[in-house]
Amino acid sequence: MHEQVGMPALPHLSHLIKLLDDDSEVVREAVQQELTVMRRDLPQHLEALETPLSVEEERLVAQLLEPARRTELEERWMRWRWLDGPDAQLEEGLSQLSAFLNGWKTQSSDLTGRLDALAEEAFAVTGRMDAHELAQWLFAPRGGVTRFRGNSKDYYSPANSNLFWVLDTGLGNPISLCCLYRLLGHRFGLTIEGCNFPGHFLCRVHYRDQTWLVDCFNRGRFMLASDVAKHHPAANPGMEDLIREPATAEATLLRILRNLDEAYERLGHLNERQFMRRLAVKLMED
Repeated sequence: MHEQVGMPALPHLSHLIKLLDDDSEVVREAVQQELTVMRRDLPQHLEALETPLSVEEERLVAQLLEPARRTELEERWMRWRWLDGPDAQLEEGLSQLSAFLNGWKTQSSDLTGRLDALAEEAFAVTGRMDAHELAQWLFAPRGGVTRFRGNSKDYYSPANSNLFWVLDTGLGNPISLCCLYRLLGHRFGLTIEGCNFPGHFLCRVHYRDQTWLVDCFNRGRFMLASDVAKHHPAANPGMEDLIREPATAEATLLRILRNLDEAYERLGHLNERQFMRRLAVKLMED
């Protein structure tokens, strides 16, 4: 058994799976090393096996790969800052974070393909859209169906910050839905920015010669920015400046990490909370 663990992993993958819960810590560590080395190709290798993983085996594989996945994300985390343009930076940062949240079978590069496919679907149905039409296509009910909507029932779930989960379920929190709107708009040549509004992240767009704030969580509602600045309950002298200045990629990603911090605190998941804080510290220090 010990010799099999040290041999090339692919021909013996089924044997490695059998050793996931071996009584020997040495054997489990060796299995962990083998799976970690092949983790990028592991999903397709597992699909080639005659017997799919059980739920418990899936859990054990995820547990063994978790340390390497955390290390990899920490090492790669700030690479998004090297890209040109806030939309590219935001998409890369979200891709890294969402892939980590989504689990070991997901690669960060998968998100761009998912967003491209959604943009192609939208274009096939409607052709080119302006910012208001895109918000309606994404968030407004049509024929009893809403493509994406606010997850009011489970508002604080960490899954709301995972764009893969948002795309799969059609549910999200204010900031993830705003990011979806923004990144899809970028594919239509639209300039959609974030607004770091207190308590409820919004988007801001220039539409029909005026600046509007868009509440993606509430059916893509358009609100005149000037009205919000004057009449919102939280209005103060700094509100107009906040609405006028677009949220940077850094500010948006930091707010997502703080949402995850709070979500994991509510769940009592201390290790996950500490990890999100480490990513936030890296962002603020870089």
